[in-house]
Amino acid sequence: MNPTSEELKNIFYSGFPQGASWDVLDELAVAIYNGALIYKKTTIASTEIYQKTQDTVMVIEGLGPQEKGHMALKKIAKQWLMSQRQNDVLFESEFDGLHPDVRTSDGRFIIECGTTDPSCVRIFLNDERVVWIGNLPYPFYEEKNLELHMFSRGSKYETWQEEKLQVSRQTFQRFHRK
Repeated sequence: MNPTSEELKNIFYSGFPQGASWDVLDELAVAIYNGALIYKKTTIASTEIYQKTQDTVMVIEGLGPQEKGHMALKKIAKQWLMSQRQNDVLFESEFDGLHPDVRTSDGRFIIECGTTDPSCVRIFLNDERVVWIGNLPYPFYEEKNLELHMFSRGSKYETWQEEKLQVSRQTFQRFHRK
């Protein structure tokens, strides 16, 4: 089932709408509906494991929030990727000028954890090396499992990107001094 903009808000902003990029969320929802993006989710751990993992990680200084909850999500994401036979997994390692929370060394699989800017889906998928970008949100209290939400290119991805480029060009041309 395709996620709505409201559901995407819960995925990328862990349910907190302050500062949500609704235009990007709406754009992603339409892209999924139209086949430009493929969306799927999978359970990767229980919230009980998430709670226990918080007791095993340390808070670190780094790029953005690195509190225990965030570090626990990153550790769980890394363990899950490794369980999928992706042995060379990196934390906060530069990739295309950004620092995704967890990624494989070849850049094929990327996972952002907690609250994440939804524009990262397009940014990372525009790199041909990337197979999918996932987001692992903070769990809600009533949730029993951690769900990894994965986005990959659909059959209409290139058309979607070209249409976005055309709109940008037209807007620029309309406002650019002649």
